[in-house]
Amino acid sequence: MDQHALHVLEFEKVKEALNGFVSSALGKEAAADLHPLTNLYAIRENLSETTEMVRLYEAEQAPPLDGLYDVREPLQKSTLSGAMLEPADILMIGETAAAARRIRQSAKTRKLETPRIARYCERLAPFPEIEEAIGRVFDEQKNIRDSASPELARVRRAIRQQRTNIVRRLERLIRGSWRSFLQENYHTQRDGRYVLPVDARYQNKVPGIIHDRSATGTTVYIEPMELVEDSNYLKNLMREEEMEIRRILRELTSLIAERELDLQQNLTLFAHLDFISAKARFSIRGEMNEPKLREDRTLSIVNARHPLLLMKHGRDKVVPLNLTLSPEVRGLIVTGPNTGGKTVVLKTVGILVLMAQAGLHVPADSNTELPVFDAVGADIGDEQSLEQSLSTFSSHMNTIRRVLETADSKTLVLLDELGSGTDPVEGGALSCAILDQLHRLDASYIVTTHLQELKVYAYKTDGVENGAMEFDLMSLQPTYRFTMGLPGKSNAIQIAERLGLPAPVIEKAHASLERDAESPEELLARLGDELRKAQSLRAEADRGRQKANRLQDESERRLANARREAREVIKRSERKAQNLLHELERRIKQLEKKEAEFKREWEAKLAALIDKQPSTSAASSKSILEEARAALQSSQKAFEKAKPAIEKKYERRRNWKWRQLKPGVLVQLEGISEPGKVLRVQPEKQQVEVAVSSMNLRLNGERILAILKHKPNPVDRLFTNVKVDRPETIEHKVDVHGMTVEEMTPIVEKYIDKAFLAGLKTVTIVHGHGMGVLRQAVRRLLQNNPIVKHINPGMDFEGGTGVTVVQLKSSR
Repeated sequence: MDQHALHVLEFEKVKEALNGFVSSALGKEAAADLHPLTNLYAIRENLSETTEMVRLYEAEQAPPLDGLYDVREPLQKSTLSGAMLEPADILMIGETAAAARRIRQSAKTRKLETPRIARYCERLAPFPEIEEAIGRVFDEQKNIRDSASPELARVRRAIRQQRTNIVRRLERLIRGSWRSFLQENYHTQRDGRYVLPVDARYQNKVPGIIHDRSATGTTVYIEPMELVEDSNYLKNLMREEEMEIRRILRELTSLIAERELDLQQNLTLFAHLDFISAKARFSIRGEMNEPKLREDRTLSIVNARHPLLLMKHGRDKVVPLNLTLSPEVRGLIVTGPNTGGKTVVLKTVGILVLMAQAGLHVPADSNTELPVFDAVGADIGDEQSLEQSLSTFSSHMNTIRRVLETADSKTLVLLDELGSGTDPVEGGALSCAILDQLHRLDASYIVTTHLQELKVYAYKTDGVENGAMEFDLMSLQPTYRFTMGLPGKSNAIQIAERLGLPAPVIEKAHASLERDAESPEELLARLGDELRKAQSLRAEADRGRQKANRLQDESERRLANARREAREVIKRSERKAQNLLHELERRIKQLEKKEAEFKREWEAKLAALIDKQPSTSAASSKSILEEARAALQSSQKAFEKAKPAIEKKYERRRNWKWRQLKPGVLVQLEGISEPGKVLRVQPEKQQVEVAVSSMNLRLNGERILAILKHKPNPVDRLFTNVKVDRPETIEHKVDVHGMTVEEMTPIVEKYIDKAFLAGLKTVTIVHGHGMGVLRQAVRRLLQNNPIVKHINPGMDFEGGTGVTVVQLKSSR
């Protein structure tokens, strides 16, 4: 983005306002780096992050960002050989580690509603070992505990005992032999040594070491000689205490150094979360909304207010701006009286575009739509340069020259008071030529001016509109309201008359205007009346066309739904018929196999019977054979007679209605011998959730063979005992990128079922970025699947939000 445009549009002031909502030094650095982006996908992601954080704040469930410290320098120091961090640094690192734990925990509350914020929170590394170690060493008052180590506890007990001994001996001296030599009856310390306040006149009468004198010289502070050895021993103990504390601190430093990289990574995530939090609170404070980003030129600003005016004066005192430019409109000419708000219109449009592309919500209604520009060029305000000896006009021309050198179809150009600062005739001609050049470059532009030539230019040029700032002639005050389609008037004569300029002057001015019947003002006024009439007729026609379009859209939608439902019904019927045919063929083969086995069994019995009757006559044998054959034929006839009934029975197994499926009902599933218990029924999706053994399965209704009133007997198992083999190999990834939702759904469902049966724990669905429709459909589908345990967006190295990582429940 052009730095000059960012300056004149006061983007830095918006950043300063945002900075007031940042909680930590880490977040302030992230906020300082804020700048408009040009990648549509990146901008949408940043805006969505802000929107998610706003939702969390509104629900009072925002991540707890207290306890965040900039500990980058102590962390770097911890990695040096033999390093020892100060207690204050260690405590700050401990609080920062605890903050990571709290923030990770908070992400579980509304994970599905705010997936982007949850992803940042879950990436924070926990440090329970650091927290526990610091908690063992420091107490609630941030002092080192006696129990930090056994050695420290021993030394401190010895120190307390030695001090007690020294104090007792001092008290005996105060009450005894030293009593008459003391200024006051108390003991104190100098340089860590215990001393008594002795009257300077008697300093030679007491044995000891002088450590200090009073300011007046009347008191000397003497350490009794008999306590020197005890004090030396106390000093040694204190040195041991200090050495043990330093050892403990080095241990903590070493523990911190082992996780230095993870801690540094957490600081980066903390900074970003704090920055997103600031954007959200800034949005809430200004009652802002996420704008809709367009890929075409559509620019529709609804009830917008300049953010700086909003912060300074409040919402009610700032007049909202409503402005719409269709994709066919390249330019807008804004005219009206001085101090009427023309420049505010330019700055409001410009700053809203910059804020949106920087991932900030904008102070406008949620139906505001903005294009994404690669560049914004702006020439606003009086920029006379004394250092370069340039006039205001020259300065404007330099800025416009730079804009024209780089402008293209992805550029927004904002020019304030174009053509001012020079002769009006030449200024008008030059301004029209500049707009022609912007037209040739296919740039989008908004221009403010007083020149009549530019008002006429807007009427004569396709793709250019007039706009006016309103003015109340009765109060002689601008209303700051913007009106599309009409040029503004300077109202100079009317204002002068209301201000009391002499009547002859006013009359002469009117007469001069009347002499030129074809003056631009007259022409524009007439055109304005015609435009109002045309707008009224067009509005009426638009309402009729919109109504017709709505009816047509509704009809097309219903027709498309009907066609889609018909196709789905046909596909389901075809699948059911095909499955039924295959199953019947398999059952018939089973019956034929049983028939052959039955025949062989009878023939074997017959042969055995003949073998047992060796003495039987030929006639008798023949009679037995005929009887056996008759019995076999009778059995075969009975079998053939039973065969249609069995087949018909199988056909009836699918003769059930959706209304019969209720939670708790037992059903027989295709391909699974065990009966299943219905848990949940979704007729609208033709799906049912069934519990089989220890598994919950989500299946299409066509997989249900029959509704059981009791558990199937062994005869029924003849028709249902089909072994389900686990696939030996299955890919850990399926790619549905580029598919429609209808094409994706059966592929993902079948893949998840196979992966589950194969015992896979984690699989990946590749759906790409796109507009997010396929990604959302995949995640909705997975969220309703009972065998899915968790779903998460991929990490950056896995494909980011272009893939969904799925954790499956165990099928073992």
